[in-house]
Amino acid sequence: MRMTSNIEPSGYCQREPRIALRCPAVLVEEDGCALDVVITDVSRDGFKLESHSELEVGSEVWLHMPKTVPVRGSIRWTCGLEAGGVFLEPVAL
Repeated sequence: MRMTSNIEPSGYCQREPRIALRCPAVLVEEDGCALDVVITDVSRDGFKLESHSELEVGSEVWLHMPKTVPVRGSIRWTCGLEAGGVFLEPVAL
């Protein structure tokens, strides 16, 4: 008899659906420095972006996107000029 489980394999974390886009935005760092960025995908919980400058993992930022109020996030990873982060509060899409 084979046992099954609804528990996900160890280390697996299911993400919210992501929406691919190319949206210009302004990222404001903790020190007030503003950078032009392009958001390349977004979900309720996080984002991926392209920047002209390398960002620091762990830094808290504000993202100013067109037609939305600024949202606060934290950079979780970087790879060259790409970075990904989480919103500190989930956003409505």
